[in-house]
Amino acid sequence: MDPKIMMVIVAVIFAADMGWQMFQNKKRNDLFGRLSSFLAKKEYEAFDELIDSPESKKLFPAFNIAFLKLNEAMLKEDKDAVDQAFGQFNVRMNNAQKEALYKKGFYYYLGLEDKTKTRTYYDLLKGLKVKDEQMIDVMYDTYIDKGYKYIEDVKALSEAGSEEQRMPYYALLADMYHNAGDEEKASEYEKIVTDHTEKLKAEKKG
Repeated sequence: MDPKIMMVIVAVIFAADMGWQMFQNKKRNDLFGRLSSFLAKKEYEAFDELIDSPESKKLFPAFNIAFLKLNEAMLKEDKDAVDQAFGQFNVRMNNAQKEALYKKGFYYYLGLEDKTKTRTYYDLLKGLKVKDEQMIDVMYDTYIDKGYKYIEDVKALSEAGSEEQRMPYYALLADMYHNAGDEEKASEYEKIVTDHTEKLKAEKKG
């Protein structure tokens, strides 16, 4: 997967995940923390045992369990398992859950440049009328249609926020200018992103 696409995907998917991961119940929070820790450490056997335990089934709705299993499959970079995990959501979902799932599918298959499946999740998101619908359109146009019609909109977005917050937009602009055939501008934005990445690496070493 292109690192620049990954930068944008991570920024958006993180926001999508947070909507359903916040629990009021302390037991659920503690259990979710343990499951997240196993995933972060790539301790998949421990994760599988806990997620399939009676404790998890008692505390988590079926959607949350399926969503966590989907995260595991993605972390393993097992495409067949991911495809299968997406097919496990045969449960009733509210709009917030649908949005989280559809965004997950959209950005995952976008990163794989799977036009058919990306289109499926794109259409599902359009049907939900999500708040960040314009960014969904931008990503689809840029990475599936190989377009650049949203350059001015993204440039406007890139002018706000901190340096760190601007980087995903700069990465996106670089690809838009590649699509437009303007390699000079594309290189200009790529250099900004590269310099920022190198700066962060140097700071961590220091």
